[in-house]
Amino acid sequence: MAKTDKRTKFGAEPQPEKKVRFSEPELDDGHPLAWRFSGCDRDGPFGWSIPEDVKFREVIEKLYEFEGKNWNEITLGGSHPIPVSNLCDAARKRLVELKRDDLDELMSLRLTGPNRVWCIKSGHIMKVLWWDAEHQVYPTLIDKADRKKIRKRK
Repeated sequence: MAKTDKRTKFGAEPQPEKKVRFSEPELDDGHPLAWRFSGCDRDGPFGWSIPEDVKFREVIEKLYEFEGKNWNEITLGGSHPIPVSNLCDAARKRLVELKRDDLDELMSLRLTGPNRVWCIKSGHIMKVLWWDAEHQVYPTLIDKADRKKIRKRK
């Protein structure tokens, strides 16, 4: 009986090249983030009247960065929905003036420090509403002791 060759035989050499595969970051509905500025508030206490060109560029660059993130990365960066009932009085009054008081929540997008952009989230579309340079739309208490006192009252 003849001995057989027990070595593995290959039809072709495998290619060592790796192809990088990437896709656009998707939000929870499977689409990449998109902006709508057509309904932004240009007046009022939180209107888009950014006096400095440099500051405006910073805001736009941060919004551009959001486009490359998925929803989990956006929320881990300090951005989150806020119930309209928790907004300051001036913000709620402005929503009434804009005839947008039917909303349950607004999306607070954290840019840097106290800077926020407020949007109406509709699927993957962020309808930009306000720019809040001083975190006034939804003021928060800095002192942890004060926050604990308020939580205990509720």
